[in-house]
Amino acid sequence: MKKSLIVVWIFIVSSAGLLFAYDQELIGAYEYAYANSITTQTPIENAYMYGPLTRVAMAKMMANYAIEVMGKTPNTTMTCTFPDVSNGLDVQYDNGVTKACQLGLMGVGINNFNPMGLVSRAEFGTVLSRALYGNTYNVSTTPYYAAHLQALKNAGIMTKIDMPAQLEVRGYVMLMMQRADDFVGGWTWGDLTAPTANVIYSTTGSTTGSVTATLTWRSEAITGVNTYSHLFTGNGTFIFYFQDLHWNAGSVTATVANIADTTKPTAMVKYSTTWATNGDVIATLTWRSETLTGINASTHTFTGNWTFTFTFSDLAGNTGSVTATVANIDKTAPTATVSLSPLSGEYISWNITATLSWYSETLTITNNSWLNTYIFTGNGSFIFNFVDAAGNTGSTTATVSYWTGS
Repeated sequence: MKKSLIVVWIFIVSSAGLLFAYDQELIGAYEYAYANSITTQTPIENAYMYGPLTRVAMAKMMANYAIEVMGKTPNTTMTCTFPDVSNGLDVQYDNGVTKACQLGLMGVGINNFNPMGLVSRAEFGTVLSRALYGNTYNVSTTPYYAAHLQALKNAGIMTKIDMPAQLEVRGYVMLMMQRADDFVGGWTWGDLTAPTANVIYSTTGSTTGSVTATLTWRSEAITGVNTYSHLFTGNGTFIFYFQDLHWNAGSVTATVANIADTTKPTAMVKYSTTWATNGDVIATLTWRSETLTGINASTHTFTGNWTFTFTFSDLAGNTGSVTATVANIDKTAPTATVSLSPLSGEYISWNITATLSWYSETLTITNNSWLNTYIFTGNGSFIFNFVDAAGNTGSTTATVSYWTGS
């Protein structure tokens, strides 16, 4: 199956005013190198991708590649010191000179390391070949690098070997390391075994920050990797997917559970009624942001207007609270007064009107056809019955005793 190629270009303007472009292949090589500590420069524009490579920088990159990717272990019993490499310079480059020497990649059998010397394709190819194949291509014939470069070309790692004296480029070095990791090893026909890999974490201790999971320690050469690293900003899982050179699919799940939860839990309150009532109101804790524990109460019954604070905590020990407030309970009977017209003290022989007025609150009259007036045609009494919005009932009596008749 032919794969289509989508090229993405990223343009970077340097401080010198030059315009650099990185295609997707070079961006992928940088991401691979950064995920495996081959380079520690970030972001990509600080990695000097088109710049030449010094011997001390190559020592750091190749040593970290051999240790982090290939799983090799330096022979720490070897004494690897060079008069032109100070301890401070070696530490600055992650002790790359010492590690590369103890891995047998660089500095073996020489007195001076020449740390700031620029690396040619012949030199880099020889070191990469030693990392991949050991001493297989260390031949005594001239030139020393020919067999190394040819082996890399045959494996599809180094595509151009006709200019061995050409200075190597940092970005292309990262790309060739990635190719070596993904493609060296060859196919085994009939291989049905899924590849495996492990995951290492930037920290396994409790942290309030983020955690980076990096794919490492592959069982064989892999390709088709969805990503070499994943940044966790909260606890959870992430699956790395990949395949071997025979298209057997593999995966490994990264799980992070050590990011400390510092977010306070929240909740809301639901009320049995928000309308005016002369009964009790029940407030219930609901709509919780997460699993809660240490709750002082799940419900609270209000028999009168007041407040109540629900307190709780989450599984991480963070505490939270929410206050319930009730102001709609009314258990007081409503009142009203009656005015008469015409007033007493006069000679009255016609109708007298009683009017209900001066309410203590909004009322609904429940008799007299809901009217607030009553006509007396003689002496007597009439009771106005009424109810408030909360359902409390009340009454007021109107009495006429001064009607004199005709």
